[in-house]
Amino acid sequence: MICLFLSGCLSVFAQTQTKPSSSAPTSTQAQYEALRKDILDLRKDLETLKTKVEFDEYILNTKQVKTDSISLDLTQKAYQRLDTDNGFFLVSVEEAVPYLNGYKIHLSIGNPSYATYKNYTLKVRWSKAYDWGKYTQTSYDEWNKRIQEKEISFPDSLEAGAWNGVDLILAPVNADQLEYLMLSMSTSTVSLHAH
Repeated sequence: MICLFLSGCLSVFAQTQTKPSSSAPTSTQAQYEALRKDILDLRKDLETLKTKVEFDEYILNTKQVKTDSISLDLTQKAYQRLDTDNGFFLVSVEEAVPYLNGYKIHLSIGNPSYATYKNYTLKVRWSKAYDWGKYTQTSYDEWNKRIQEKEISFPDSLEAGAWNGVDLILAPVNADQLEYLMLSMSTSTVSLHAH
């Protein structure tokens, strides 16, 4: 009798329970969807952050790149930045004229700092231009071996906050041998004004 009563109660209880509809999400499904949305948002934020970090690294690296040699174009007077171990300078070609059996190249070297630099050396490398349209490792190595080089020491000063005229004389050389022209510089003595 008790069994029948319990069985009847269970039957009534089972009928009064509302079954969740298949369209209404269960608590677990709702949590899953919320977590899934959070993960997608985090991935999106991570991609944005990654892009920003890559851009910041690029900016930082370009500011830290040392330009210790520059390519000179004898037909343009635009200046370029040239870095040394103890300062940087602005260099432009003023003119290049035939001189004896070579060329005299007149440079303007700007010293934008408050320091005066004495006893500096310019290193010049020159050659005909390499034809990159016909590149092979062998032809490049041969071209590289033919590059000429000269170091010229100047006892003069590169005055602070001024453009300083400097003449380079390269000989023997003709015009087509100056299609590739690289310049680097070193300075040995730095002088600051005393107060």
